[in-house]
Amino acid sequence: MNIYVAGSLAYDRIMNFDGRFSDHILPDKIHVLNVCFNVNGLQEKLGGTAGNIAYGLAQLGERPVLLACLGRDGGRYLDWMGQHGVDTSQVKQIEDEFTAGAYITTDKSDNQITGFNPGAMNHACGCKVERMVPGDSLAIVAPGNLEDMMRLPDEFRDYGIPYIFDPGQSLNIWQGAALTEALTGARVLISNDYELEMIQRMTGLKLSDLLQRVQAVITTKGEQGSVLFEGQRRVDIPIAPADKLRDPTGAGDAYRAGLIKGMALGLDLAQACLWGAALASYAVAHYGTQEYRIDAVGFDQRLAALGAEQGLGGLIK
Repeated sequence: MNIYVAGSLAYDRIMNFDGRFSDHILPDKIHVLNVCFNVNGLQEKLGGTAGNIAYGLAQLGERPVLLACLGRDGGRYLDWMGQHGVDTSQVKQIEDEFTAGAYITTDKSDNQITGFNPGAMNHACGCKVERMVPGDSLAIVAPGNLEDMMRLPDEFRDYGIPYIFDPGQSLNIWQGAALTEALTGARVLISNDYELEMIQRMTGLKLSDLLQRVQAVITTKGEQGSVLFEGQRRVDIPIAPADKLRDPTGAGDAYRAGLIKGMALGLDLAQACLWGAALASYAVAHYGTQEYRIDAVGFDQRLAALGAEQGLGGLIK
């Protein structure tokens, strides 16, 4: 099956401040704020929704096609994706922009100050949906360039390509009517529980209304697992215990990758969600969103344990 992943590609520059922001910010001087924090080095990690999801799919043996933009500094990102079997032929490189980047400084109290430069993400990827293979394709539209997120669902519907719609952290740049249009006809609408509440407020649609417009709604709830709503049924999906918990960043994207893999195998959605939960348990055990590796035996054991807990058999294919 052809799997298309639309979203963002970004570099995350992570810094730690060995102090507390509150000790250096004077509340009565906020109107003339001018502060500097000396940090203990900098780590650069690859991120972005499309990159993270594609990486997870590659770990599961797929060769997804990326639909996204990189800047003139994107060469090493392309190399990394290529090393892991991701198809980057549809990635557009914008030579007069930098790749999207987040600059995150965290203090000793886990407070964060983040600057985000969209850079190349300001540009639409311009991929040609008519060249894709209807009937043998599956797509996800994840947070990224707004023009792409509005255009692609419409074209996927026109060409009969089932898609997952995941507005996520892009919700703040949507208008309600456009959001309603983009999600209508999706195979799955996926979000976390906070984002689902935002979607309902922005569109004026209750959960029952959303289920009239999409085939299924999947809501992730962190350590409480996830829940699938499909037609008249609700299925609560447990988490898969991780070897250790180091960094929850990227767990949602790993979940989406596992979900897509299960769907590509033709599994029932509840079973596909277990693939998502299993892969997310690998992501949270590593610092960074594309640092984990899976082994087939361990993954199958984790998946089988989840299936037994849910009473769902025949998961491994």
